[in-house]
Amino acid sequence: MVYYLSLVDSMLETRMLKELVPDYAAKYTDDYWDFCYTEDFYEAMARLQEVRKHDILVWDTTVRGAGNKLLSLRKDNPTAFLFLFASSRTNPMLYVRAGIAPDALLLKPFDIVALDKVLEESFDLIRDRLSKSRGQLISVYTGHAQKYLQLDLIDFLEARDKKVFVRIKNQEYGLYETLDDLEKKLPDHFRRCHRSFIVNMLHADSIIISENVIIMKNGDVVPVSRTYKKEIKEYGIENE
Repeated sequence: MVYYLSLVDSMLETRMLKELVPDYAAKYTDDYWDFCYTEDFYEAMARLQEVRKHDILVWDTTVRGAGNKLLSLRKDNPTAFLFLFASSRTNPMLYVRAGIAPDALLLKPFDIVALDKVLEESFDLIRDRLSKSRGQLISVYTGHAQKYLQLDLIDFLEARDKKVFVRIKNQEYGLYETLDDLEKKLPDHFRRCHRSFIVNMLHADSIIISENVIIMKNGDVVPVSRTYKKEIKEYGIENE
């Protein structure tokens, strides 16, 4: 599933996106797409809470409140294709500052021809990015069936009862590997924090060293042992 969200400030812009984006999605990918179009900032924020990871974000910085959310938007969706709308009156420092790195930019006002041109250029990159993300999967078991999960959806992994459990929101999936082996295979942002836990630091909300815990964005609390305390603390400082 490919998750798409666009926040723009007019129904005309939404209509143009609805006319163009699904055609490019069908042309360049074989995936099912979940489209969400809105002109309401609060509806967009609710969608971001509902869907933790988006693949495509079209974000209009001229919508009231949208510009101030750019940094957190990128932090929460580091691998998403970020397509920004801005006006000639928008301060470029809003979107060129470190940590945001938009993948495409279109200045307003624009017509459907200009939008089509940028989308055509963008979908070559989007196709490549989606193709790479498919390789970042982990195999788990649900009953007697094998299932593949995207790594960037995982909150943490916990070893208990001679098995490893993958945690995604309030769901758990069994995995027949050891944490030691997984630690060697997983990307750098998956950090060992305890002999029984590996945590996805991209999903961490805060690190409370004095209490030896990591608070996850979904509210889960993951312990930090003395052995890994220094490493977790240093990772938090480097990635603030």
